[in-house]
Amino acid sequence: MATEQQIPVIAARVVEYQKEFSSLPTEDSQWFINHTKEAIALCVSAITNRVKETVQAAVTLLSAVIATFTVSATTEKFFAKDKFKVDTSKEAKVKISSLGDNFAKWFLGKIEDPFVGSNLAKRRLERNALDGPIIAELGGEEKAEITLTELYIMMEDGELDKNEWHLGYIRDVNSTLRAVDVHWDDGGWYVNANSVKNLREWRAGRRVFSHNSLASQTA
Repeated sequence: MATEQQIPVIAARVVEYQKEFSSLPTEDSQWFINHTKEAIALCVSAITNRVKETVQAAVTLLSAVIATFTVSATTEKFFAKDKFKVDTSKEAKVKISSLGDNFAKWFLGKIEDPFVGSNLAKRRLERNALDGPIIAELGGEEKAEITLTELYIMMEDGELDKNEWHLGYIRDVNSTLRAVDVHWDDGGWYVNANSVKNLREWRAGRRVFSHNSLASQTA
C-alpha cells in the first residue's frame, strides 16, 4: 500500500500533468467527475497490472550519482547571518552576489550545532519536476535533507560548479524543510529558498545534493 509520504507526492504529480486529462471525451470526463472514487480505483488497477519494467524506466527523475563530497567535521556552531553575507570582494571566503527574500527570512536567523562530518552525493535532474517527486526519489526527507553548514562548506571549498544550477533540501530556522536554490550570478552566488509545497518545477539539468544511501554508486 502507498505510504503516508507517497500519497501527497502522487497528488502533486496528478496536478503536474493535469493537462493529460484533456484527451478524455466530454462524456467520460463527466463520468470521472461524478464517480471519482470508482475512476481512481480503475487507475489503481491499471497501474498495479502495468508492465512494471517499462514504467519504472519512465519515471526515473535523477541520474546515478555524478560525484560525492566529503564535508569535514566542524567544532563551532554555525551562525547563518555571519556566513551568508552579500560580498563579492577578493577578501570574501565565499562570494555571494545576492540573497533572495525567502532565504533571508527563513535562514539568516538559523544556528546549527557542530557536526561530525558527512558524505554528500550529487545527481543530475533528468527532467523537469516538482520538489515532492524529487524528494521521494531521493528516499524521503531524511535522506534528501542536508544542512546549511554543509552547503556553505561546499561553497567555500569550491565544490559547486559556477556553470551549474544547484538544489539542496535544508530545514530553516523553524525546522521546516525548504528547497534552497544556488547558482552563480553577477560575480557571486545567488542563494534563495522556496517552499517544497509549491507547484514550481525545477528544470532538468539542475544538480541535486543529498545524503543518500546510494552515494557509493557513481555514474
